[in-house]
Amino acid sequence: MRLWLVVGILFAAAGARTQDLPEFFNTHPTALDSAHFQRVFQNSFVEVIRVRLGPHERTASVDLPAHVMTCVTDQHVRLIYPHGKPTERVEKAGYTGWVERDDYGIENLEDKPVEWILVVPRSGDRG
Repeated sequence: MRLWLVVGILFAAAGARTQDLPEFFNTHPTALDSAHFQRVFQNSFVEVIRVRLGPHERTASVDLPAHVMTCVTDQHVRLIYPHGKPTERVEKAGYTGWVERDDYGIENLEDKPVEWILVVPRSGDRG
């Protein structure tokens, strides 16, 4: 009986939106690694997340939704995938681009802090 209760809770959690989940089910980057991912704005259209990494810091592996990324600083980072080969990304401050949803950790390869902004589109009442 307890097993079915746990299975039911897990299926209910899987069908719920991330921000509606209890904290222990929340896989949102701001919940998993609040030291590096901070929500700075949210409404029914977008969520804006600031990402900051100190010199040679590494984030937890998080599931990042599809988003627009804008680099605040020059950056040289390594993307660490759970089941794949790490890749490096080098961008200049001001670079803006679309990033598809993916699951990875980020490591700052620089001797200085790096920062960028993520703008995540949200489905919501747009009328």
